[in-house]
Amino acid sequence: MVFRCKKMLMLFAVVLLFCNMGSLFADPDWSISGEYFEGCTCNPGCPCLFGSEPTYDRKCEISGVFYIKKGKYGEIDLGNQTVIGITDLTAKPEKNWIVFYINGDNDSGVIEKALLDIFQNHVFGFAKVPPERTTIRYLPIFVESSMWRKRAIVAEHLTLDLEILHGNGDDNKPTQIVNKHFPVWAKEFDDVLNMGRMVAHHFREDSKEWNYDGRSGFATTFIFSSK
Repeated sequence: MVFRCKKMLMLFAVVLLFCNMGSLFADPDWSISGEYFEGCTCNPGCPCLFGSEPTYDRKCEISGVFYIKKGKYGEIDLGNQTVIGITDLTAKPEKNWIVFYINGDNDSGVIEKALLDIFQNHVFGFAKVPPERTTIRYLPIFVESSMWRKRAIVAEHLTLDLEILHGNGDDNKPTQIVNKHFPVWAKEFDDVLNMGRMVAHHFREDSKEWNYDGRSGFATTFIFSSK
């Protein structure tokens, strides 16, 4: 009888241990920080950033590049990774959609899975896009960034080339929005946005395609975390 009780206690302890481990790995702490730049539908000087309606047809379609300089997902290092989210921020819930390009070549790597969880469920979690209108591709992403030029290329799918505008008062400083009015990622983005103009903004994915050359763009920094 005593032996059976000991075996049951040991079994209970093992089950409890695995349950705790499952909860530990199911929802790890994570944080990412780095540089963000985007191109959108509007003319340069995007009115959305001032709480006004978008320039064209009340539509705000964006390609947003997140270059992660430092990041952790549990014990997984996410530094030097890139994720691009492309969506229509003004689409109604029954018609919204999103495309994710994640730097990589498959969906089975631990880094790729960590990035997808962060961006689908947290960074873009506010959009609540259903699976049937979500596209996820793991592809090589080329990113190049200097003070005055930001570029991202994803094979034949996306070309994003942002030229930061020089200020007239001081040609060595960019044109900026300070203390931004920006409801999406209001706390996660820096208060200062460096404003720019898209030299090229081409996107093609299935039936979705656009050319927003000459339209608006900006660059800033970001910090997202689970805490």
